Amino acid sequence: MTVAKANHLTARRLLLEHLDRHPGRTVHDDLDPLEAGIVGDAGHAGGGDSYHLGRDDLRAGRDRYSVDESRRDRDGLDEHASALDIGFFKIRTPRGAFDLYDFNAWLVPLCRADDPDTRDLREVIYSPDGETVRRWDRLGRRTTGDDGHRTHTHLSEHRDADGHRMVRLVTRWLKHIGLTPEEGTMTKTEFLTMLKDKDVRAALAGAMLQTDGLIPAPPGNRGRDGSVNTHWSLASYAQWTYRHLLDARAAIVTLATKDGVDEVALARALAPMLVAALPDDRDDLTPAELQQAIVGALRELAA
Repeated sequence: MTVAKANHLTARRLLLEHLDRHPGRTVHDDLDPLEAGIVGDAGHAGGGDSYHLGRDDLRAGRDRYSVDESRRDRDGLDEHASALDIGFFKIRTPRGAFDLYDFNAWLVPLCRADDPDTRDLREVIYSPDGETVRRWDRLGRRTTGDDGHRTHTHLSEHRDADGHRMVRLVTRWLKHIGLTPEEGTMTKTEFLTMLKDKDVRAALAGAMLQTDGLIPAPPGNRGRDGSVNTHWSLASYAQWTYRHLLDARAAIVTLATKDGVDEVALARALAPMLVAALPDDRDDLTPAELQQAIVGALRELAA
């Protein structure tokens, strides 16, 4: 009894999930379940030679093209079918309108270019336009097929293949037409959901703080080994800033508590320098206002 390979069932499921837009109903532009076949029907069994048939359903003899023309087929012969039929479909996605003939036009050039994901394919029997039937044959034995392939495409893999490349081809096609996200892309909802994970937030924070080369280091800065350090990580910059703020606070406290310190004169000298260091969008703060704030702070510290 012929059975389907697990990976071929996966490929079929992916196609139906995305191309059968009205499950449970027969709709012309949908890929319906009966149009995505793996195990051969009575017609295949009657012919006795097909990649849709496993060992027990093949006719006896040495004239079976699906077995005898390739060592990969002879060595891999078992109870599994090794083909997938894809019937007509037509679908519109954000990238445009696509149908079976677009799929054929996408797949066959990959086969001719020996794309790694096509290397288990023995043949593709297809139509480029719904009228002419052609065949890409890895072994170069045949160039056409019967008229039934005007409305469905037949993909057969060598019998020793496990079908994982069929899954990859189907996945790539669905990504190509925009029905599944490209690798590395993420929707806004998915990103916000990810950020709710504590471990993810910790990893992102660590990466942001510890990534080196983001902020120019002060002139003359050197690392622990004495080498010139031209850029810092955000964490290094924050630590340096905090340390110098503490040193400045301590110096100001010491100065403010000394007798004879003129807080107004000191503030008048500091204010223009601090104003110059402010961001450009803080033009609302004048030197006089900053000077007044510094005087207040110095007197508070000296109290």
